[in-house]
Amino acid sequence: MTASVGSLPRCLSRPSQTSDPWGRYYTSPLVSRSLIDGIEAPQPKLLLELGSGSGSLSSAAANRWQDAKLVTVDVDCRAPRRLDASDTTPRLKHTHFVHDVLDEALSDRIGLKLGTVDVAVCNPPYIRPRWRSDFGKILEDAGLSGALLSLFDAGADLLFLAQNLRLLRNNGKLGLILPDGLVTAERFSRVRQTLLRQHFVQQVVQLPRGVFKGTEAQTYLAVLTKSAGETGEVSLKQMGTDGRLSAAIHVGQDAAVKRLDYAFHAASQVSAHRSCESPLPTSFRQVLTAVVRGSICSSAIPSFPKPVFHLGDFAKPMGEQAVRIVPRRFALDARTAQRVAHDARLAVPGDILVARVGRSLADQVALVVHGPCVISDCIFALRAADDHREKLYRFLESEMGRLALGSAAHGVAARFMSKSNLFDIHF
Repeated sequence: MTASVGSLPRCLSRPSQTSDPWGRYYTSPLVSRSLIDGIEAPQPKLLLELGSGSGSLSSAAANRWQDAKLVTVDVDCRAPRRLDASDTTPRLKHTHFVHDVLDEALSDRIGLKLGTVDVAVCNPPYIRPRWRSDFGKILEDAGLSGALLSLFDAGADLLFLAQNLRLLRNNGKLGLILPDGLVTAERFSRVRQTLLRQHFVQQVVQLPRGVFKGTEAQTYLAVLTKSAGETGEVSLKQMGTDGRLSAAIHVGQDAAVKRLDYAFHAASQVSAHRSCESPLPTSFRQVLTAVVRGSICSSAIPSFPKPVFHLGDFAKPMGEQAVRIVPRRFALDARTAQRVAHDARLAVPGDILVARVGRSLADQVALVVHGPCVISDCIFALRAADDHREKLYRFLESEMGRLALGSAAHGVAARFMSKSNLFDIHF
């Protein structure tokens, strides 16, 4: 059975070179099955998928819970209205609606009362819709409006999550696919805190990059139970390229508020274990006396009167025993450095340079030796006391150091790292 209501709101459609016009990356059967398998719901009566797209999650849910009623909603009139013809669940009652998922009155449009859905699954689109007053109501009803520094930070991922929470019953299950921002970005830490305090977040699974065709975006599977008590501890896992899940690591609420990605916490636990047997300080925060971020943007480098050290100027890794040095051509004499310092930030001899952005930032390290140099805004200069400098540099050149930098960075596609990300790294 199918139904069709509403029209296609242009505010949700945004062209993309890799996703479809609605910002969707379609879920593979492997990922769909993994998400559905992670939801502990023995006999749900009502299933829901908002933004059903190709129907991969719906099909996986229908195959598991064959007696449940399924409701799917998608703004695209070309999205599948019924399950694949190969589906073997003829008893399933399936209703499909063509409508704007982010309509505040969606429950009325599709005939479902708020707070009645047993299990919801969702793969939100990767877009930032133009703001509407509806969105504030959706976030407020879900208890998330106060968790944002600005309501305009709400992308489709957070809005879809909030809409699902409105429709779920208490103790209902939500399984969804999240982008990197909601899982790791500092600006969403209060969102994570709110979710962890209001709901039971069962697990978060870090997916391999490239799992969605057409993008290298970092994504995650998350499963939570609505209003089932505060989350004390979260189970974090990582999926390999073969679909297998790693053993779980468990992190407390405070650590989960900071970040919810497996790679970061796994690296932190390994580093913490090593620090117990090492005389090194436990964190960068204890080692660094200053972190200087460059100020010259890439477009201004060609016109700047002096050479600017940028991402492409890092030498390739040469082994843990080698030292990569900033080339002499970037060094300034004392008088020139004093004059240039009015227009740019400088790294000084003894500083260790690391990349702040880029997919290969974990491999980019250099030591300033010959003299002060101008650095771009894509570079951090790490300043450490003399007795820690060599140990810090050796760590950054090591395999463990590259793992630490890589796991500290975040971002959906291009990776980037903040000062606080750096300070969180442990030896």
